[in-house]
Amino acid sequence: MLAIGVVLGHLYDLTLHNAFLGLRMSIDSESCVYCFFTISGFLVTLSYVRSSSLRSFYKKRVRRILPAYISVILLSVLLGALLTRYQILAYVTSVETWKYLFWNLAFLNMYQPSLPGVFENNPATFAINGSLWSIRSEVLFYLLIPIWIFCCKRCGNLLSWVSVLIAVQCADLLILHTAWGASSELYLIHIGYFIPFAFFTTGSLLYMYREQLETYATRILPVCLLMFLAAYLVGKENMPLILRVVPLAMMVIIIGGYFCYLGNWGRLGDLSYGIYIYHFPILQTLIAMGILTAMPLVGACIAITLTIAAGLASWHLIEKPFLSKKSHYIQAEAAALPMLPAELQTTHSLGEPGQ
Repeated sequence: MLAIGVVLGHLYDLTLHNAFLGLRMSIDSESCVYCFFTISGFLVTLSYVRSSSLRSFYKKRVRRILPAYISVILLSVLLGALLTRYQILAYVTSVETWKYLFWNLAFLNMYQPSLPGVFENNPATFAINGSLWSIRSEVLFYLLIPIWIFCCKRCGNLLSWVSVLIAVQCADLLILHTAWGASSELYLIHIGYFIPFAFFTTGSLLYMYREQLETYATRILPVCLLMFLAAYLVGKENMPLILRVVPLAMMVIIIGGYFCYLGNWGRLGDLSYGIYIYHFPILQTLIAMGILTAMPLVGACIAITLTIAAGLASWHLIEKPFLSKKSHYIQAEAAALPMLPAELQTTHSLGEPGQ
């Protein structure tokens, strides 16, 4: 649901078409991405705690992230060869093409977000895949999680978490209310790393206090919903960071963890990652072909259909084959069960990321 929310939000961001303005006003794709980081903090902490060693933990992360990530970059280069205004030899030998491969495979896509002669006339940006910035942040958080867990054990969970929020809040005030401003490089680092890390560590903290969260879930959820709505009415930028992070983080973990009526999507596989990383180049291609601007509603249906199909193909052809057979993703799909550990399925508790 969150991944589709990002797709719908980006329909306007990339086309700037008035037909999609209502979607952009009603769907906050930024909050959807921050929810990703919250869920990731919860599940990755669970995986880290249950891993037999640091090597085992990182092996699981590599298997889960890299195959689809490498594939979308290589496929984007092939797609670019079909869409570029350059001759194929000039495209293949272009320094920009090889820089795109190098920097994107190194998780530093901001240094070369485009391919030569591709999407140059698209209205919003000619970036090939602007969604990959969050994967870069995610990988950094994987590297930091042993340090984060160490700090929690040494200084206490709450103190460590409060320290992170205070540091990010100070950075927020410093950047937005000083000469640096919202157009500076520091601001891009702030929204790309600092704020996502606040959500990631909040998700991690909620895992640590999952039993208390489960006990008081029905009382917490309405309060969080009211705080979340208040933040939008007042304006998120005018709210203290803790009031922007905590309600949203708690809402997504409680709703995603306890309300099983949302459906058993595990039987289809884990499509969210594929949907998220493939939707941007799909939208950009449909924009370049004129489909989304000439036929907005038809084009949107085509975009969503292609994106879901890409998510299915990515899971079954690329992601799933690289996972261990013991992976809970695969077990949930095979058994057509919710993605919950066996010992927690009867209590409606929260999920196990598996391998």
